[in-house]
Amino acid sequence: MKKTGVSAVFIVLGLAISGILLGNCKKQQSGEAASVIIVNAATGGSPRPFTYVDENGKLVGHNIELIEAIFARLPQYKLVLEVTDFPSIFAGLDADRYQIGVNNFAINEERKQKYLFSEPMFKNRYIAAVAVSGGSWGDEVRTMADLAGKTTLNSVGTNMATAIENYNKANPSALVKQSYGDANILVALQQVEAGQYDFNLIDKPMFDFYVRDFGLKLRGIELGEALSGDVMQTPYSYFIVSKGNEKLVEDINKALAEVISDGTSKRICEKYFGGDYSPETR
Repeated sequence: MKKTGVSAVFIVLGLAISGILLGNCKKQQSGEAASVIIVNAATGGSPRPFTYVDENGKLVGHNIELIEAIFARLPQYKLVLEVTDFPSIFAGLDADRYQIGVNNFAINEERKQKYLFSEPMFKNRYIAAVAVSGGSWGDEVRTMADLAGKTTLNSVGTNMATAIENYNKANPSALVKQSYGDANILVALQQVEAGQYDFNLIDKPMFDFYVRDFGLKLRGIELGEALSGDVMQTPYSYFIVSKGNEKLVEDINKALAEVISDGTSKRICEKYFGGDYSPETR
């Protein structure tokens, strides 16, 4: 009986130490081997083609295949992906219900205070999508001030919505007229095409995808560096991780470097965008 008790003490101590080393990421499902760590990841299931549910009900997309390729190289973890509404990703990260957010996230100062980030996993380029029927409007768009008085539609909390909000706070006499709604990217672009809104700020690869697959009569205006800087502090997207999971971030970054260097990231990008938007490895 004494031997059993001593063994139990060592097992408990071992698990406690393992939990400390792995930070908050220590959830295990019933029946899972003690060495396998369950990692709960959340995605909003949009925008397509970064993350979406296909006609067969399967969660797919660039971000999804990339995170799965990363965890295929991390046998010490078991990735569990869940689709939720976009604001719930942040609430879940705050509570450590989710350890990873998978939604083509940008980085900003507010988020850096609350969360951890992977190394860049996607290199963005930004454009203003305007209707072909709008003539030459938009050709001179180089700064956010060039969009003053124009209308757009965004979802609360997105990179584009936040960028416009920050501009409007600093420039109350030259506002961009931003409306909010739950419309997905396709609907928002169709509303620009129909003249209901003047423009939509969007990632170029995503714009190319929608124009190609849905035949939208839109043209994309390349943004100047100043406006791109207003939209994002850096031209990259990241996986976002809940605080306390530094070891998880370290492991993700190691595997991410592998999938970029061995061409897996390029293959996934070309599948969904027709071109390679992999970032440079550091």
